Amino acid sequence: MSAKLNLRKIVAVGLFTAIGFGALSIGQAPLLPKASAATVYETKVTSGVNMRASASTSGRVIRLVPTGESVHVISKVNSYWLKVSDSRGNTGYISANDKYTTYDNSSTSAPSSSGSSSSSKADSVINIAKSYMGRVHYDFGTRNPSKLIFDCSSFTEFVFAKVGVDLKWGTKSQKYQGSYTSKSNLRKGDLVFFDTIGSNNKAINHVGIYMGSGQFIHNTPSKDGLAINSLTSGFWSTHYVTARRVL
Repeated sequence: MSAKLNLRKIVAVGLFTAIGFGALSIGQAPLLPKASAATVYETKVTSGVNMRASASTSGRVIRLVPTGESVHVISKVNSYWLKVSDSRGNTGYISANDKYTTYDNSSTSAPSSSGSSSSSKADSVINIAKSYMGRVHYDFGTRNPSKLIFDCSSFTEFVFAKVGVDLKWGTKSQKYQGSYTSKSNLRKGDLVFFDTIGSNNKAINHVGIYMGSGQFIHNTPSKDGLAINSLTSGFWSTHYVTARRVL
């Protein structure tokens, strides 16, 4: 009889031990895949910017990352795009233009002055714009890249997008983008604005791209397409209002 009791105790202890270890394992399982370190969102957005599904202005917009939100820069794709992740779990691409974030480009590229970088991008903008001479048509209130039909501001938006700079459509928005620059301090790639109605009461309704040497390129109804005109003499010199630097 004593042997049977001892056998029952041994079985009971073994069963209890198995259950105890099993319960301990179940309770600790969630701790096993714990991440070694949390993601640090080190880069602050200083001006609202679109996060896109691909490094292209034609890429699907995932969301607008608002001013003040921080993101993690995974990599610098090129001089125009950053691959980033946000605290919501999204991964995508945003403009690398330093007006949008606090990201320090110098850490991933050879040392160069911001002036030379802007100048290179300005040359690209101008060359892209000139490449559409004779191909683009003008239509007020239209933005149709597939048929190359634009108004003045949708054309500037189209061109700058090709170098990773997001402009809003409409002169009433573009006249506040970037930073003010005087006519005497214009640089290639600056946006130049005009009042084409009446005697110029400074009501902006037209925009073009400064090319240097007193000339600018713009999409104009008077030519039903692109034209290059002077800022130093003639109609456009007297209807000039202001300029913005967006590069």
